[in-house]
Amino acid sequence: MNQKSFYDLLNRYENGNCTEAEKLWVDKWYHHLNNRDFKDLSATALDEMQTNTWLNINSIERKPTQVLKVKRLWPKFVVAAAILVAFLIGGLYLTNYNHAQQSFIDENEGLNLISKTNESDSSMIITLSDESKVTLKPQANIIYPKVFAAHKRMVYLKGSAFFSVSKNPKRPFYVYNQKLVVRVLGTSFWVKSSTDQLPAQVAVRTGKVQVRENEKSALFTFSEEKLAKPILLTPNQKGIFADHNLKKTLVSKPIPLAEAYNVPTSLSYNFKEESIKDIFSTLSEAYGIEIRSDNEQISNYTFTGDLSKKGLYEQLDLICGSISSKYYIQGTSILVSNKN
Repeated sequence: MNQKSFYDLLNRYENGNCTEAEKLWVDKWYHHLNNRDFKDLSATALDEMQTNTWLNINSIERKPTQVLKVKRLWPKFVVAAAILVAFLIGGLYLTNYNHAQQSFIDENEGLNLISKTNESDSSMIITLSDESKVTLKPQANIIYPKVFAAHKRMVYLKGSAFFSVSKNPKRPFYVYNQKLVVRVLGTSFWVKSSTDQLPAQVAVRTGKVQVRENEKSALFTFSEEKLAKPILLTPNQKGIFADHNLKKTLVSKPIPLAEAYNVPTSLSYNFKEESIKDIFSTLSEAYGIEIRSDNEQISNYTFTGDLSKKGLYEQLDLICGSISSKYYIQGTSILVSNKN
């Protein structure tokens, strides 16, 4: 190749008009420039070609380098995005994964489990193998064995239901939900699962119920110190669970025990000039709820009126209104006070 042809080649290289083969040749020539011998080129020409070629190579190589960086970053970005998506999916899975339900199913392995959901707009009554009855509220779901195990009766509830459990001290009855475990021998009670608006709760109508936190509610085991302390509930009492704490209070509509157990009673709610102290004693006996006043002055007042067709809280409203007092629910008891 003579000097003119070589300069033409470099000029086309600088302008980007040479072929890929010529580009490759020039690149190769530049990298071996110090080892090549161009007898027909002067030292000045060689220096000029080297300078021009170097600048041209640098300007051309910037774009491929940037492309290479993008190409190299792209797989890393894909991997990072995939990991992020995996964490998000995993987080959503763990959030929605009901470990308590799966633990219940595992514990009843070998039994023929039945799952029923009340998809109607009215309550559904389900009779279990031991003749216990469950009144399932709309959209609630219950999982139970077709035939209970020999020593233990267990069901799993999602939503709200009223249980009327047949008595069998040798086979205790357990109701599980995602937050709580309810243990009974023979009684009737409400169980309500937690929602976004309301905490999990248990309300007793008859009998006694033990309520504890379901330690299998999460994948990770809670320490004994963190778990809520179990509580014992009696008629007209309610347990509310929130933040690993079980609180006892009264139900929203207490029912007289005679009505709950369907037995006759001699108690009368038609009072004539009767002392407030005696009236509170009558109501306490009727509902199984302690009702007290914070001073003797209230106890000495009298009241006249027929309260037989009114609920407990309405009865107390009328009594307190007549003596300028108010009542307060304190745990599972009621305090009447005339203090502001």
